[in-house]
Amino acid sequence: MAETITSRHFRAHLSEVIDRARAGDSTVVTRNGRPVGAFVPMEVLEQARLREEEELRRIIEERRDSPTVSLAKVMAETLERDE
Repeated sequence: MAETITSRHFRAHLSEVIDRARAGDSTVVTRNGRPVGAFVPMEVLEQARLREEEELRRIIEERRDSPTVSLAKVMAETLERDE
């Protein structure tokens, strides 16, 4: 579970937060009682990036064979509308 600290504490104890990340722990930083960011181990960031890339690849594959409409056709249909 991530530790939650204030932005003031984060600035004052940055080296400790870095050590926690190196040990595999995350830290949520708050300002005025609201979460504003997180300091996480690099592995967490890399896993998130990989999941995002995999999701994009999945979407591209799903839509690869979908019919497309040319920009010219979209523009023509738009201009034909009665406004």
